[in-house]
Order: sequence, then structure tokens, then C-alpha cells
Amino acid sequence: MVTIRNYEVGDFENLQKICLATGPKIKSEKHKLSQLALYCDYFAEYEPENLFVAANESGEAVGYIMCSTDFKKFEEQMKGHYLKIVRAYSLLQWLMSRAEIIIDKRLLRKYAAFMHIDILEGYQRMGVGSRLVDTLVAHLNNLGIAAVMLGVGSGNVKGVSFYKKYGFHVIMSGKGFYKMGYHCDGRDKTANKQP
Repeated sequence: MVTIRNYEVGDFENLQKICLATGPKIKSEKHKLSQLALYCDYFAEYEPENLFVAANESGEAVGYIMCSTDFKKFEEQMKGHYLKIVRAYSLLQWLMSRAEIIIDKRLLRKYAAFMHIDILEGYQRMGVGSRLVDTLVAHLNNLGIAAVMLGVGSGNVKGVSFYKKYGFHVIMSGKGFYKMGYHCDGRDKTANKQP
């Protein structure tokens, strides 16, 4: 049985393992550090109150959902620290990441938070993703945040399908990616239900 709970500092190493296991094939140590800088470490280090874990029967993290509700802090830390790690790996990845920050800054006018979710393969298609999103949405509602967004590769068919099924909708598209949004009051989930 998988339970959803708040992040604990002892989960950090497992979160990094999940991030690496669910992302692209790692090509080098610099690539590994770059992936962790972009998709894991900031959230655990600077906004752990917005991080929820799916834990197996042994209490080990097998999935997570992370969210930033403080874009100013996110941008400062990314530009001041994490993007330097990315640049050491790839100038192109660094440029793309900086561009994404600019895009997100524009979209944050309507979608005040952005999220990232990963679940180990053996725990997918068991309702864990929906439970993680449910937990985050309830948390955001408690904070008075009306909407959340995410970025996903347009080639990530399973991910896009999951988000659409949950009620996320495309708010922007570009070459190879979508930005998707969800209103935390549930109107998107209700509107997406088939009669």
C-alpha cells in the first residue's frame, strides 16, 4: 500500500534517485548534477513545505510531487546557484532553462504556482499520481493559490495523457513542449469528466 505524506529530510536521497530514474539516460556526472539542479534539489532545499511523497510499505519514497509557490525565491536561487551547475554541463540546456524561467514568469500571472511530479515505474498506473496531485491541490487551496502549472515534453505521451485525464489543459505550446495549467477549485477536473 502506498501512502501520501509530507516530505521529510531523510527522503532527500530517495528523491534524487527517483528524479534520475524517471528522467533521461544520464550521460555523465555533470549531466546528473544538472538534472538534480533543475528538477529536484531546489524544491527540497528551499520549499520543502510544498513537497509531498508517495511512500511504500517500508516508508521509502517511490514518488513525489514538488511545487514552488515563491517564484521570486525560485528565480533568485536558480540564477544564483542551480543554473551554474546546468551551464557546467551544457550551454544549450542552460539557455533553454533560462528561457523557461522567462516563460514561467509570464504565465505565473494566472498560474501562481508550478509543479513537478515523478513516480517510479513500478508504482505508476496505480492511482498514485492522482493522489499526489489531489494532495498538492488541497495544499494550494489552503494557501489561497487559485491555479498551478507544469511543463511537459510533447513527446511524453503517458504524462500528457495523465495530466489531461486529471483536468490539466494546455495553456501554451512550443517546439517539443507544453505548459499545462489546472485551477485548484476543481473546475478543470469537473469540466473534463465525460458524461
